[in-house]
Amino acid sequence: MNSDLEFAFTIGTIDGLITALMIASRAILQDNLISSDFALRIALGSSVVGASSYLVAEYGRLRAEDAIVYRHLRPQGKSRISARINREIFFDAFKGGAISLVMGFVGASIPLLSFTLIPKYHFLSPALSYITLIVLGMALGRRSGGRMILWSISLVILGLSLTILGFFIEVIA
Repeated sequence: MNSDLEFAFTIGTIDGLITALMIASRAILQDNLISSDFALRIALGSSVVGASSYLVAEYGRLRAEDAIVYRHLRPQGKSRISARINREIFFDAFKGGAISLVMGFVGASIPLLSFTLIPKYHFLSPALSYITLIVLGMALGRRSGGRMILWSISLVILGLSLTILGFFIEVIA
């Protein structure tokens, strides 16, 4: 898998997971039941929003990179990217968006479905989420050449922060 698709895989999972934590944290921490159907609808909504954002951002990034290269190759010529190249850029962004969509759904399902399937142990839902963030942080650290522990700690702090924020803003109570 190339690095752009790995990024879509990772960012989709993280986005879905932290969004679901923020949306449902009040219900999870207060042990208020969420139906499986409702959990799946939250996961789907979260993944669609995340994938749409990814698609727009990635398409813009790829267009900007290609425009810079094109200007360097043709400094006096027109700086318009051909329709064929534009389609390839969109297709690449779309592939990443599709991966982000699927992984956003998977990521959002971690806290939501673990809570709905094992409501007696509601504390497992955030714990599984934070463990997932640790693993994703290690992968990001390894991939970026950074320190895996710092990436993991940063993602867990992000997850905890959004859990606390979600608890106080009560999106779902």
